[in-house]
Amino acid sequence: MLSDNFSTANDATLDIAQGARSTALTHAARALTAALDAATGEITGTALNTVARPQSLADEAHRQLLLQLDMGLWKVGSKLPPEKALADSLGVSRPIVREALARLKADGRIESRQGSGAFVAERSKIAAFRLQSGLPESATERGDLQSGTAAEVADTAERELLELRQIVEAGAAELAAQRLTDTDLVAIRAALADMGEALATGADGSDADDRFHNAIAAATHNRQITRFVEFLGAQFSASRKATWDRTGYAVGITEVGHGDHAAILQAIESADAVQAKTLAQAHVQRALDRVLVRLIGRAATTSQGA
Repeated sequence: MLSDNFSTANDATLDIAQGARSTALTHAARALTAALDAATGEITGTALNTVARPQSLADEAHRQLLLQLDMGLWKVGSKLPPEKALADSLGVSRPIVREALARLKADGRIESRQGSGAFVAERSKIAAFRLQSGLPESATERGDLQSGTAAEVADTAERELLELRQIVEAGAAELAAQRLTDTDLVAIRAALADMGEALATGADGSDADDRFHNAIAAATHNRQITRFVEFLGAQFSASRKATWDRTGYAVGITEVGHGDHAAILQAIESADAVQAKTLAQAHVQRALDRVLVRLIGRAATTSQGA
């Protein structure tokens, strides 16, 4: 069975020479990944194989793109295909591709050029910092958290990410209120208007949500903050998307979040730095409170069952 999997990967790779380079290499990457997963299962058994598997579609997309980079589909300095083309080739949505690309950027494998897209970076520029959004990857971290359930670990990771986001976005809003220009205001207003249109039609406004926070970061006129918040925005696309899904609309989270955004903009436009910071903190705190409720609920359930 293992030899059959590697044979499939080899056949797909050979298709590259026949002209369909991008598509064939995508299939080759998938086949090779399947072969490696099969090898892990045959050698170590089901338990380790389960740990090795990706935790989400974004994990899988990241792994596929990373493997394609390693196989030389795109050379150093070359431009990656547009998000839509990558999404079509991987069979996932554009937000999933966006998150995978953000991870590659955090890995230092690609770099963004404003207005031009994403390009393959030199390996010497790799700066491997990536926010942990799911189960810990290192054996040490798994050992530290092995007493908790997978859901508890995931919620803890989400809480940590939201705490980081709260600090960064609140600080960005505070500075933006002090440094806002007319051009900045146009960009923030446009993103808010797009979210309003999405809210009115029940559509997914997560892209506009990302642009709103990125525009506030740009209004700080601090390049390091701008770059870091852009990185965070891509990392948090999945969490922001939850605000715009069916459940978010049903329980009113989407509408409340839009009201938060409007209030933050008003404070920034009024040059009220203290209020802008306070509102930005409260905006993220709502999401934090929902995570904390889940953690407390699980702790209570565990205590009762003990």
